[in-house]
Amino acid sequence: MSDELWPAIKVERFYDEPLAHYETRRGEIVTIINGFRRGRYEGEAAERMERRLVALQDGTVLPAVA
Repeated sequence: MSDELWPAIKVERFYDEPLAHYETRRGEIVTIINGFRRGRYEGEAAERMERRLVALQDGTVLPAVA
């Protein structure tokens, strides 16, 4: 499927979230969602990626920022 058929991925920035953290978190969220859209994850990997996605979206886990 073409990327044009999928809705844009919108990631809200948390209150007082540093821009570097937001950009890193957003990038990881986009990567995970695009992986699901392209069928890259199956079985336990899909479960793991779904848990990571929810944690990033909820802010219960933060991505590593260089």
